[in-house]
Amino acid sequence: MASVLHILALQNAPQQEGGGLGVSIEILGATVLACALLTATVLLLSRYKRRREAMLLRERQARLLMQELCPDGWAARIVLYGEGAPLPDDAPGERKVCVEWTEYESDSAGHTAVAVVRRMWARTITGALRGMLADRQLDAELEKIERKVLEDFSEGGETGPPAAGPQGRTDR
Repeated sequence: MASVLHILALQNAPQQEGGGLGVSIEILGATVLACALLTATVLLLSRYKRRREAMLLRERQARLLMQELCPDGWAARIVLYGEGAPLPDDAPGERKVCVEWTEYESDSAGHTAVAVVRRMWARTITGALRGMLADRQLDAELEKIERKVLEDFSEGGETGPPAAGPQGRTDR
C-alpha cells in the first residue's frame, strides 16, 4: 500500500524547471509493459482462432467429400491414444490417432448394410481424415475401373493381353 501511495505522490509532485515529462519512469514502464502484453494476447488469440477455423473448414470439407463418395451413408470414429495406453496389434509405432470408418450401401429393397469397414492410422487428426478420404477415393477409382472392365468383357471386347508371359511362343 505504501508503494502505491509513493507512486501517487510522485505523480502529483511539482514539475521541475527544465521541461521533464511530469510522469515517473515507473508509470511509463508499467504502461509500456501493459500495452506489450495486451498486443501479444491479441495476436496469440487471433492466431488460435485462424487455426481453429482452418481445422473446422478441413473437417467440413472432409464430411462433404465423404458424403459424395459414399452416397448411401458412412460413419467414422476417431480414437486418440495417449502415452502408456494399450494399442491394438495393427497400430504402427508413432501413430497414435486412429480413424475407423464404415461405408454403407443400400440394396434394391432399401435395406442398408455395411459395405466396407476400414481403420487408418496417422500422427494427427487432420492426417487421419486425409487418409480416410484418400482411401475412399482410391476405392472409388478402383470401382470405376472394375465397372469399365466388366462392361468391356460383357460386350465381347478384349480387355488387353494377359498380365504375365510372352504371347505366341510355345517352344519353351
